[in-house]
Amino acid sequence: MRFPANRAALAMSTILCMATAFLSVALVLALYRVLRGTSLAPALFGSMFGVIGYVGIALGDVSTFFAFDPLSNLYHDPAATPEAQATVVLLWQATQGITYTFAFIGSLFMMMCFIVLGVAMLRAPAFGRRFGGVSIVLGVIGVVGVVASLFVTGETGMQVMGVAAFANIIFLPLFGWKVYRLSRATNKS
Repeated sequence: MRFPANRAALAMSTILCMATAFLSVALVLALYRVLRGTSLAPALFGSMFGVIGYVGIALGDVSTFFAFDPLSNLYHDPAATPEAQATVVLLWQATQGITYTFAFIGSLFMMMCFIVLGVAMLRAPAFGRRFGGVSIVLGVIGVVGVVASLFVTGETGMQVMGVAAFANIIFLPLFGWKVYRLSRATNKS
């Protein structure tokens, strides 16, 4: 258990994840506003999936810091017996499973968001087939990664689920820039 040595890095990771999640929710809601005129149902459901997904990811990351800090303190307490440390290790593993569950559910909803918003983009003249297709492909790749992580245990499963993070890294700046350009075009006219 190397938690004390990584405490500052985990705190920074948690802060960045929370900021990314809140900004991602804002982007998903902006996409809903843009897409609701041409495809109300897909825009609404896609946005709902996105909000649930990003909040789930944020909860999983914030729970990492707040759940493991007390366990680390118990484990590293000088008065802790080997039996108490063994119990804390089991609690640590159980808590890690909860954190992985948040990441799994959040990533799955996030990828469903990409797919459903991509379907809505296909009908929107501002996005068209190209952006809609990219969103759907990113969502499908992410779903494959998330589902494949079910069949791989432990840390390797989380690494396989990293495909969803890769899809998210492409989705956020690409569609964020598109929404920004659309808002500038609206303001000029």
